[in-house]
This record gives sequence, structure tokens and C-alpha cells, in this order.
Amino acid sequence: MRSLESKVVVVTGASRGIGAGIARLFAGEKCRLVLCGRDQDKLDKVAASLKLPERDIAVISCDISRMSGMKRIVKRSWQKFGGVDIFINNAGVGASGPIEELAPEDYDSVFDTNVKAVYYCFRELIPRMKEQGHGQIINISSMAGKQGVPDLAVYSASKAALNALSEAVGGEVRGDNIKISVLAPGSTDTGFGSRSAGEPRAVSSSKMKLLVDDVAEAVLFLARQNENAWMSLAEVRPLITKRA
Repeated sequence: MRSLESKVVVVTGASRGIGAGIARLFAGEKCRLVLCGRDQDKLDKVAASLKLPERDIAVISCDISRMSGMKRIVKRSWQKFGGVDIFINNAGVGASGPIEELAPEDYDSVFDTNVKAVYYCFRELIPRMKEQGHGQIINISSMAGKQGVPDLAVYSASKAALNALSEAVGGEVRGDNIKISVLAPGSTDTGFGSRSAGEPRAVSSSKMKLLVDDVAEAVLFLARQNENAWMSLAEVRPLITKRA
């Protein structure tokens, strides 16, 4: 598998949860990182925890659901590092409840972040990756995008749309040495104040949730594939374990 040392990696939604976990693992691979999110203070804390030299990290506070936010990320990445090797669309939002109770604003918020932001990414990034001759875009989806989940109808629909969008565009750019991969995790423990990586897992009566690092390690696997290897859709499922 290829080395990621000195690769420029952009992570959206990097202020917490899976995004922060991804940033931590890629920092361990000696990558140069661009951390993106809406909360500047939380981004700064994640950046400080990585202990990377200032020359190897950038922090960008923006709203990726707006084209201007994605333009800012791409422009700043090129200004600081001269390109982007791997772009990880991790940021996502959800809305839960019976469909008749969800407001149109909830629908718009979910699709704007989970789907439209990725469209903006493709629009801004693919022409530049074609110019540099290579690149990889990894989109974080969900198992809910493969099978609709009751009370998560809009979220499920957005992830299904993301899967189809990624597959279609992946076919368009495969001949340009650009990989577009989708990772679909199962239920993941991302709540603040919940169990952190390295602590014992509590086995429920049914199944366990994935840890943040389980998902981050799968992203790292996709990024480390050899140049001639390409995986369009990968799944990460929690291991079902019976109580002893």
C-alpha cells in the first residue's frame, strides 16, 4: 500500500467525531492537513492536539453547504500547499422523526450539507485535480443510504443520493486518474462525552456501535490503496457480539 507522507488531505466536519478521528490518523501518517468546519474554536483545538508544524496544517472555518464555502477551501488549499491529494467529504447532518413532522427547512438542511456540498466539491475540485494529474475524493455516506431507516427518511434519502452521485461522477473521471470512493459506516458512536477510543466497549443486548476510530481506519485504508487500485463503495459494519 502507498505511503501518505506529505500528501495534502482536506477533511470537512473536522471539529469533532469522525472528522477529528480522521484528522488524527492522517496526522500520524505525516500528512499535511486542511481541517474544515463551522466552529473555529473547536477546529483550533483539534489542530493543536495534532501537534503538527504550522507549515503542515491549515484551519478553515466555513459553511460547505454554500458554494462560497467550498470555493474558499479549495482556494486556500492551493495557496498554502499547491494542490490537494485527498479530499474527504465527512461533514454531514441528520434530521429524525416521522416524515410528516419534518419541516421543509429540515429537508433543505440535510440535502444541502449531505449532497449539494459534495456537488460543490466536485465542481471546484475536479478541474484542478485534472490539471495536477491525480486526486482522490472520499465521501462518507451511511448504511442508511442502502436501506431506508424509519424516522430517518430524509437522511437515508440524502445518503442514497450521495451514493448515486459519487458512483456516476466516479465513472466520469476514472480516466483522469481521479478516484472517487464512498465509505458507508453502520451505526457509529459519535456523541460528545461518550466513550472515547481506547476505552472498553460496553456490549449491548443486541449489537455494538462502531467507534470513531473504526471508521477513520477504514478511510485510511481507502486512501492508502495503491495507485492502480480503486474501491468505489466500501461498508463498515459493527461486529455483532453476544453477551457471554
